[in-house]
Amino acid sequence: MHESQSMAEVVVNSDGSTTVGHYKLGRDLGKGTFGKVKVGTHTLTGEKVAIKVLEKDKIIDVNDVDRVAREIKILKIVRHPVVVQLYEIVETHKELYLIMEYARGGELFEYIVNRKRVREKEAAKFLL
Repeated sequence: MHESQSMAEVVVNSDGSTTVGHYKLGRDLGKGTFGKVKVGTHTLTGEKVAIKVLEKDKIIDVNDVDRVAREIKILKIVRHPVVVQLYEIVETHKELYLIMEYARGGELFEYIVNRKRVREKEAAKFLL
């Protein structure tokens, strides 16, 4: 897959599932300031992805707009084994869907917060 941007509609399928672009939305993985992160599945390849759903009406403040734009800009250019890859951006009238690489272990930030401290030797495993 490669990163691209397109305008799409949210479709509720006959089985009750929701599809956006080529992605079927699954269960929630987490919640953030501007929306949720969900598991997704590419409808053609079956590849599992993480989908960050950003609700446009929650991104009002100029600083928030800058923060979201900066995150997208960085994810578009960074290519590193320990940084999730941004595959595609799907835009609807109400949301932005950031289609990203699925990281099975969850967020590194949560891992660190739950342990309160990560020793250098353990931290090196994540970065090497």
